[in-house]
Amino acid sequence: MDPSADNRIVSLEHMAIGYAPEKVLLSEINLSLLPGEMVALVGRNGTGKSTLLRSILGFLPVLGGECLLFGAPADSFDLRRRARVVSYVSSRVPAMPSMSVRELVSLGRMPHTGWAGRQGARDREAVWKAMGELGMEDFADRKVDQLSDGERHRAMIARAMAQETVLMVLDEPTAFLDIPNKYELIRTLGRFRDNGRSVIFSTHDLETAWLWADKFWVIHGSKIVEGAPEDLGIMHVFEHLFADSDITFDPSERRFMPHFVPRGTICLEGEEPLVMYWTRTALERLGYRIDKHSGRATIRVTGRQGEYGWQWITDREEKFFPDIYSLARFLIQAE
Repeated sequence: MDPSADNRIVSLEHMAIGYAPEKVLLSEINLSLLPGEMVALVGRNGTGKSTLLRSILGFLPVLGGECLLFGAPADSFDLRRRARVVSYVSSRVPAMPSMSVRELVSLGRMPHTGWAGRQGARDREAVWKAMGELGMEDFADRKVDQLSDGERHRAMIARAMAQETVLMVLDEPTAFLDIPNKYELIRTLGRFRDNGRSVIFSTHDLETAWLWADKFWVIHGSKIVEGAPEDLGIMHVFEHLFADSDITFDPSERRFMPHFVPRGTICLEGEEPLVMYWTRTALERLGYRIDKHSGRATIRVTGRQGEYGWQWITDREEKFFPDIYSLARFLIQAE
């Protein structure tokens, strides 16, 4: 984040973006990306995340200010020159009928082989390595239109990996992935970063981004704020992000939570930490505040080694429940 650094991969100064001069989405954008840095771009729907990425890549004209890639204006790059230094994965998943995964990933070598596409041993090695990074080796000969959306998206990312660029830009790369593949992808991008290359990816998944991104670019209102996620947390940026909605940010859990209608206070008693944690989680999800010393009722967790029970105790009654689901159903119906 050193503004005087002369080795910036991306440098945006007083930049304005949009689809027409009369439709400016964001202005006075001042951001930077250094070698070996991973940036997560976050913001609400329709705030300009995809537009910013496409403007940085030179796909859309900059409406004001300066956008430099490797020290040169983004729109000064011809297609081949840009493809040798920047790879891009769109949020849209193309069908690409009749093309195999191997053929799709091999397209990433075009900036190095030319349109004739004659690949040498070095190119084939890069293609196979990229498929391995995304766990697509077993899909090499499968047709792209026979893949699920998540598998197709992983193949597209493998194509970008095979391109072997200094900068990789991805628009919502985790959108179609299940949880294991989501974390494996971010870990793969982390290895890409650790090799001295740079990554920008847009996402709505703050929990995943928080684990790996060196800094965030956060679009909020008409401004973009950048910084390490912890610095932005100190600045209350995440609390403000959805301040006009029914959502709050819990700094201790690093996640967004909906406002729950308060149902009252409950005293929770028990010994087993794991069971107590999940019981507390369920009660808070239902809108109850936990107080060790007071409450309209007491819930006592009993048992050990997998045989647990939940007692509901008030001045008027006691009930026993064999699991949290039964307890939760009772609490909902008791209102």
